[in-house]
Amino acid sequence: MTIKGFFTWIFLSFFLTCACFAQGPKIGEFIMEATPADILNSDASKNEKYIGQDEKISWEIYVPENYDPANPPGIMVFAGAPRDVRPPNGWLATMRDKNLIWVAARNSNNGASIYQKEYLAMMSVPLITKDYQINQDRIYITGQARAAARAILNHPDIFDGAIFTGSRVWENNAEEKLKDITTQRFVFVTREKTNLPQGNRYAYYKFKNAGISNTELVYVPDTHRYTRTKFSRSIEYLDNQETIE
Repeated sequence: MTIKGFFTWIFLSFFLTCACFAQGPKIGEFIMEATPADILNSDASKNEKYIGQDEKISWEIYVPENYDPANPPGIMVFAGAPRDVRPPNGWLATMRDKNLIWVAARNSNNGASIYQKEYLAMMSVPLITKDYQINQDRIYITGQARAAARAILNHPDIFDGAIFTGSRVWENNAEEKLKDITTQRFVFVTREKTNLPQGNRYAYYKFKNAGISNTELVYVPDTHRYTRTKFSRSIEYLDNQETIE
């Protein structure tokens, strides 16, 4: 082989190697765009009254840098997010530590209807499973409590657990749906000292009284934060590893 041929071979090898890496699944933080039709195919037409099947939607995603298909991560969907999502400090590091992919639809803000928020939360899961190997027993949801609650109550076949950090978890038709979520696990985060109607403590006891035993109440007093440590322990509870203290 001539010197020129040798360097040509080196260049081609480098180019092909880079091309192979470029085709691998993305890791880290990035924005992904897709339409309901891209994600759900013909099923997207069933919910066109909420979001057009060809409407372009963007999601903020974080895939842990140590993503390994041989040790597939779970998914943490953030429901009802504002247009630009910034998870609380330390949450993405917790995603890495707990081997979870973070996904939040960017146009699921307070101006959207509750039906749109629920639909976007549900679509977030097949969006990720199209490109990544996923642990199907670790698909969780958090974010705006009402949107997250509706998503898991109406799609128990998708979600395995929820962390509720807000209000209006309990709705009038919730009781009839609880029979389908007896194996799911729930964390209710609250600052309330009493069972205020539509509050998280109220919803926690409604779930308990309805026979849902896999529930945990996390009280965050006064001006204290729902810290990264408590968030991490909440995930461990969803994973059925421990009781939160």
